[in-house]
Amino acid sequence: MSRKLVWIEQQRFRGFGCSECTWVFNPSSAPNFELQRDKEFTSHICADHPLNDSECHDWGKLYRAAVLESDRSKSLQRIEQAEIATLERSRSLSKSPGNNRKEQKAITRALHILSLLRGP
Repeated sequence: MSRKLVWIEQQRFRGFGCSECTWVFNPSSAPNFELQRDKEFTSHICADHPLNDSECHDWGKLYRAAVLESDRSKSLQRIEQAEIATLERSRSLSKSPGNNRKEQKAITRALHILSLLRGP
């Protein structure tokens, strides 16, 4: 996997993320923004931010498509598709036993980002 740090720009969200998973950079107020970003990107584990995992029922793919959609006329539809799939996966996880904390955390982050993209 050759992941890259990519710039994501939407109407309500701008920031850096990974090209291969749902990881996004959440900057702190640290003075060395670029150093912090590069260090976190280098050290993140894509498996902790699943995108293509078969268990995810494509919520990760739909989330990524929504975040990366640059055509504003398609953006809302992609956001809605991603929200539906992500919520369905979250419900599915809540019904199944097991340790799904990492994926549930990724889902929570994804839903937050989607709400920012959707706007008020």
